[in-house]
Amino acid sequence: MKALITGADGFIGQVLLKRLINNGFKVRILTRNLKKKKIDNCEFFKVDLTSNTEDLSQVAVGCDFIFNCAGELTDKKKMYDLHVIGTERLIKGVLESYRIDKKQKHWIQLSSIGVYGNSQNHTKGVTINENFKIKPVGEYEQTKAMSDAIIISYSKTNNLTYTILRPSTVVGTLMPNDSFKSLLNAIKNYQFFFIGSKNSISTYIHVDDVVDALLVISKHQSAKNQTFNLSNDCYLVDIVDSISNTYGLKGNFLCFSEKIVRVIAFIFSNFSRFPLTQSRIDSLTSEVKYSSKKIKSMLDFKPSKSIPEFSSKYIRRSDV
Repeated sequence: MKALITGADGFIGQVLLKRLINNGFKVRILTRNLKKKKIDNCEFFKVDLTSNTEDLSQVAVGCDFIFNCAGELTDKKKMYDLHVIGTERLIKGVLESYRIDKKQKHWIQLSSIGVYGNSQNHTKGVTINENFKIKPVGEYEQTKAMSDAIIISYSKTNNLTYTILRPSTVVGTLMPNDSFKSLLNAIKNYQFFFIGSKNSISTYIHVDDVVDALLVISKHQSAKNQTFNLSNDCYLVDIVDSISNTYGLKGNFLCFSEKIVRVIAFIFSNFSRFPLTQSRIDSLTSEVKYSSKKIKSMLDFKPSKSIPEFSSKYIRRSDV
C-alpha cells in the first residue's frame, strides 16, 4: 500500500508517519521544505498547497490513500488558504492522478470536533454525535468545516471516497497544547480551583488513539464515505484526583462561582499574562460530551489511552 500524507511534520502527522512505515506502507510526503535526510520507504514532494502555481497532477499517482493532516493552528490569516483553498487544490490534483493511474483513492481527513461549535452553545449535559448540525465559531473551526464540505462535495461526482475523523483536543508527550500543560501545572502547584461545579467534562484524546483510528479507517471498507467523532471524555475531577494522588496532595480544591470568575476574567482581560480567558472558562465549565459510539460500532475501535493516567505520567515526566 502507498499513502500520501500532508502535515507529516506536525504533532499528529509525525506519529502517523512512523506508524505507516512500521505497518509496511510506502509513503509520499508533501512538504514545503525538502528534508536532507532520507527515510526508508518515503519519498518527498516539495509542494506548497496554498500556491496557485503548483502542478499537483502527479502528487497522488500510485497512491491508495491520502492522509490529510495539514493544519494551521495559530495564524488565522493562513487558515483559509491552507484548509480551504489548499484542500480543493489537492483534491483536484488527486483526481488528475486518478486519470493517470486509474487507481481509486481514499481520502482520510483529519478534521476537528470543534466544527460542532462552542460547548456553551449546547444544552448542558448533551452528548454530541455525528448527526448533530455543525456550528463552527472560530476561524480554525470554520475553515475545517469548509474543508470537510469540499471533500464530501467532490466525492459525490468523482471517483473518490473519503473518511472524516473529528478528534477532540489532542494531547501527547510532544503536544503543542499549552492550555492543557497549564492546567496540569496549576493542579500540581495547588493553584487550581473548580468553576461553578465539579461536574465539568474534559474532552481530550491521546495522539496514539487518533493515529490508531486513522490506521483502522484505512483497513475498513465500511469506513468509506463516513464521518467519525473521536474523544475519550472524562470528568475534570478525575484528572485532578490523578495528579493529586501522584503528588500526595489533599485534593480539596476550592470551587468558585462561575459568574464571579467570568467577571474577574473580563476585568483582567487586557493583561496578557492573566491565565483565565472566557474561552478557557468555557472549557473548564463544559458538561458537553462527545460520543465515539459510531466508530466503536462500525469499526470496533475505541480509545485505550486514559486521559487521567496520561496526565499524571506527563506531569511527572516534566519534572525530570
